[in-house]
Amino acid sequence: MKLPVFLMLALLVGPTKAHSTPAFVAPLADQSLLLDVAATAEGIIAVGERGHILLSSDASNWQQQTVPVSSTLTSVTVQGQRIWAVGHDAVIIASVDNGHSWQIQNYQPELEKPLMDVLFLDENHGLAIGAYGLFYRTTDGGANWQREPHIELLDEDDIQYLQDLKQEDESLYEQELSSILPHFNRLSRAGETLYLAGEAGLLAASQDQGRSWQRMEIDYYGSFFDIRQTTDNRLLAAGLRGHLFEYQAQDGWQELPTNMKSSLNSIVPLADGHTLVVGNNGYLIWLNDELQVQQTEEEKAVLNALPVGDKVIAVTETGIRFLQK
Repeated sequence: MKLPVFLMLALLVGPTKAHSTPAFVAPLADQSLLLDVAATAEGIIAVGERGHILLSSDASNWQQQTVPVSSTLTSVTVQGQRIWAVGHDAVIIASVDNGHSWQIQNYQPELEKPLMDVLFLDENHGLAIGAYGLFYRTTDGGANWQREPHIELLDEDDIQYLQDLKQEDESLYEQELSSILPHFNRLSRAGETLYLAGEAGLLAASQDQGRSWQRMEIDYYGSFFDIRQTTDNRLLAAGLRGHLFEYQAQDGWQELPTNMKSSLNSIVPLADGHTLVVGNNGYLIWLNDELQVQQTEEEKAVLNALPVGDKVIAVTETGIRFLQK
C-alpha cells in the first residue's frame, strides 16, 4: 500500500563547534576492523574504526592516510577524484584528491548517533543516512548539509501519532521525531531508482532522488543491512540472522533458503553476473542459478567486498582479506 508523501523539513546543519581528534596512524591499520571498501580513480580505498582510511594502488600494499577525525567510519563513496566518508558522531569528511587529504564537512558527537551510509548521485548531490532516521542531503558537494526527517517511512499508526502530536505540541513533536524513526542502514541506486534498507523490516524505494519514499511491503520485521540490484538485474535484500530475500514482480519479496543464522552485511554484485553476499562469522553466499554457502577459515565477520579484476577484496573485523569461491 502506498503511503502519502509528507512535506520534508529541511534543517540546515551549521558549522560544527565540537573539537575532533585526528586519527592515530597505526602500523597495523590494515589488520584492524574495516567496514567499507570502494574503487577510486587511483586504486582502492578502505575505511574503518578509529578514523582509519587506507589507500592502495595494487590491492596488496596499503597506506594509511592522515584523517582529521578518530570516529569510526562506516561507509565511503566515490565520484571521480572526490570521495566522501561517514561514520560515528554523525561525521562526514571529504577529499578532493582521491583520498590523500581530508576535510570535515559535519561533526556532531552531541547527537550520539552514527551515520551508516553515504551515496552521491553526482559530484554535488549526495545523501547520508544513519541511526534514528538521520537523513542528510547536500546539493553543493557537502559545503552544506540539510537534515530531512522522512516520516513517510514510518508505519501508518506512527505517522498518525506524529500528526496528532504536532498539532498539540510542536516542541514535543520535534523531540519524538528524533527517536521514533527507525535506523536507516543502507542506500543503493539502480538507474533512476534509489533503495533504502533499515531496521524493523524497512525496505523502501524512491523515484525522485530520495525526496520522497514508498515503503515496500514485506512479511518480515527484522533489520535489513543492504538492498541492491545485481548485475543480472535481481533485486535482493539481506539482513539479520541469515535472512535473504529476492523481489519478484508477480509475488513480491520471496525468501531464499540460506539455512544459516549469522547476519548478512552486504550484497556485492560481481562482474561475471554472479553475486556475493557477505556476513558475520565469515559466512559467504555465492549466488547465481544456485545458492552456495561458504565459511572463511578465520570465521570473522566480513563487512563488505569489492571485485577487482579476478579478485574479490573484502574488509573484515581483522582487516583486508582476499575471497575466493
